[in-house]
Amino acid sequence: MKSFAFISLAIFCQLFFAVESRAIDKEISVVYTFGDELEKYKKVEDTKWDKEIDDEIEVPENNIFKRMVFEDDDEDFQAKLKEFENVEDDEVVDEVPNEFPHEDERLLKRGSISSSEYFRSQLSAFERRIYDQLNTISKPGTIKKLDFELKNLKSSNIKTDKIQNYSSRGIGALVRDHPEYWWIKKYNIKMTQTSDRKYVTAIKVTIHSDYTVANINKFKTKIRNKAVSIANAAKKKNNTYNRLLYIHDYLVKYISYKDGQTYSYNLYGALYKNSSACEGYAEAFAFIARLISVPVICVTSNSHKWNYVYLKSKWFVVDVTFDDPSVNGKVYASGETKNLSHKFFLIGKNTKIKGNKTYTTYSNRKLVSYLEFPNATGFKFPTLSNTAYTQ
Repeated sequence: MKSFAFISLAIFCQLFFAVESRAIDKEISVVYTFGDELEKYKKVEDTKWDKEIDDEIEVPENNIFKRMVFEDDDEDFQAKLKEFENVEDDEVVDEVPNEFPHEDERLLKRGSISSSEYFRSQLSAFERRIYDQLNTISKPGTIKKLDFELKNLKSSNIKTDKIQNYSSRGIGALVRDHPEYWWIKKYNIKMTQTSDRKYVTAIKVTIHSDYTVANINKFKTKIRNKAVSIANAAKKKNNTYNRLLYIHDYLVKYISYKDGQTYSYNLYGALYKNSSACEGYAEAFAFIARLISVPVICVTSNSHKWNYVYLKSKWFVVDVTFDDPSVNGKVYASGETKNLSHKFFLIGKNTKIKGNKTYTTYSNRKLVSYLEFPNATGFKFPTLSNTAYTQ
């Protein structure tokens, strides 16, 4: 899983100060990497459902984040993780997400794209400015630059010691809401402060990626074309349930589970390479489902990623990864369907998986409240339906 699976709680920042007449420039480097600095997670095999149902997925016992010295059985590390565990139903959000139309004109000509932008709705005004500005430079058919500035912030009273949290929340919400921005790897902030260093007057955000701008533009076009093609085929089905089922089955058929590669953790792997880990499955399902105007979000525990789907005023679980299981150690190649399952398609909180064990019984379904970046904390999630979806 990507770095957010077990997010680094130690943030490596380099601070550079250059004193001027009335302002101080402060360089903050937030080091965040999708996937390639994690020990990778393995999917549970079918045999474990029979023999180890109480341990559906075990958290690896080796280093989680290579820059961390903690082991996952380290008491300090576990204590830190608990700080980020999402509180139960009394603090979750269960209203319908606001709808914000995606404005990529090239795709709008081929079909309407609807994105819930569920996490944007939980941002402050300043965090939304960061989200919206990055969205503006990222969504055109051709990306020209990967940086932006926000100036004249003095009247906003943005405190210096809060800027990292605000920026991480804004960018983290964008990446979670928009899996099509799979290429965002990390970001740096350069900020100008008041002379007493208490408040920020301007920031410059620079996005970094493993891919060149030319390759981002090349791959994003191919990925979007593929997603639109799948969505158009799904639209031919007679109702929303069958449209979502078509998308689910298509992804199970054509994605072969694989981790360990940079592309294993995003849309690029799922829809271009036909090979990914849980992130790719979940992000592909969310992206394509939104093309047919179904609100879908991605959620994570500290070891897994899957989807919540909004239908008939309730939220349900879809886990495409777990419906593409390996069998007796065999990982099925792209194009094979012998292992196709629907155990995790539009199920509820109390849906029984095997025996009396329900979907939410297992620790790998415990949501965490951060999004993508170490300081992107404090987010809330929907309350699941108790029962599975029925037509």
